[in-house]
Amino acid sequence: MVTLLSPAGSPEAVLAALDAGADAVYAGLKGWSRGGARGELTWEELAASLRRVAMAGRELQVALNTIPLPHERFKLFQQIPSLMDLGIRTLIVNDIGILVALRREFPPLRLTASIGCGAQTVADVAFLRDLGASAVVLPGAVGPDEVREIATVRGILVEVMLHMVEEFILLGKCWMPSYVHLKPSPMPSDRPTAPVPEGADRGLRQTGSMKRGGVGACFKICQQPWDLFQGDRWRDSRLFPSRQISRVADVTAYVEAGAGVLKLQGRSLPPEQLGRLVRHYRDVLDGAATGLALTDRAALPAAWTVVGR
Repeated sequence: MVTLLSPAGSPEAVLAALDAGADAVYAGLKGWSRGGARGELTWEELAASLRRVAMAGRELQVALNTIPLPHERFKLFQQIPSLMDLGIRTLIVNDIGILVALRREFPPLRLTASIGCGAQTVADVAFLRDLGASAVVLPGAVGPDEVREIATVRGILVEVMLHMVEEFILLGKCWMPSYVHLKPSPMPSDRPTAPVPEGADRGLRQTGSMKRGGVGACFKICQQPWDLFQGDRWRDSRLFPSRQISRVADVTAYVEAGAGVLKLQGRSLPPEQLGRLVRHYRDVLDGAATGLALTDRAALPAAWTVVGR
């Protein structure tokens, strides 16, 4: 059985994903996930969503794909027992140090090495397995033939992000927003935590998709025009390459290659649009299971259907 894993950036999106046929949903906990306020749940929203997902007989995974500073790590780890008490069993992380520490301190957890860990080869996946990852997410730029080889690594579940934005540099590790928008940012305070040493929260904290310091607001700098000057004279205006990857036509090939989870990106999508996206992949996945090839992409905007490298 292959799992269709949907994003959700709000309680309404969680319900939309379930209604559209997602086998599992992943959501970010406010202040601790990549994506920032555009796609995170408060503690109360997470608890309520977990109840709805459990009633449907499916799973809610939590993305803690932040790269905290040393004093913030203590605050993050204080959240873990409460998450486990709620019934969360799978966490998605993108920092190797956090992965190792979580495996050591919370053995019952299933830990997914997110796309931000950068795995793309057999050696990468085996390395993350040896560090304690139960699953690993590969980018959609990794083709079915490569996934077939990677799936031979025993002891770790292979997930593929079939629908995603391909960033200018490694997904989840971009420093460009932090470089341009370095500014103070408060820590989340909606859950009680132990006191932080005096002065620890002072100074500048990096923001941006690379998530140093748990902020995670992406300002889409790579999508803005860059002006080229020679001295004081303007010469040209350029854009960095950017594209959507949608491997919907390759669902059957990925399933046959041994992918255990087909994952979609889009925690910032409104519920209606997310539902359309999940339903489309659900139909294609079900068609693959019955030998029926579904290639109609009319349900998705044209900009979402870039295929391959």
